[in-house]
Amino acid sequence: MLPRYDTAAARIREWAARIGPATQTVIDQVFESVSIDEQGLDPALAVLRLSRRFSADRVEDACQLALASGVRSPRYVHLKPILDTGQDKRPMPEPVDAGGYVRGADYYAERSSR
Repeated sequence: MLPRYDTAAARIREWAARIGPATQTVIDQVFESVSIDEQGLDPALAVLRLSRRFSADRVEDACQLALASGVRSPRYVHLKPILDTGQDKRPMPEPVDAGGYVRGADYYAERSSR
């Protein structure tokens, strides 16, 4: 017997989970960005249908790349160019440390005594 789903959103989220955790995060963000689930169905399905043309691994990598690049809520329009240009096949860039160089109190104490 097949499992029963309460909503289309639940089926979509399960499909995303089968592809991978980054894809699941993207789909969750799609549904969080809309006021009712029905508004997120088409954008979520557009993302998941990419797995018909590209492999699930590539879609997962594209979702991971879009999330890492700081896109607030990745959609089809963000993921399709990543897949078309093969950006998902390149090694993932190392995260940049945004902390920078911070001078300590000793540095400023020396400068103020001059």
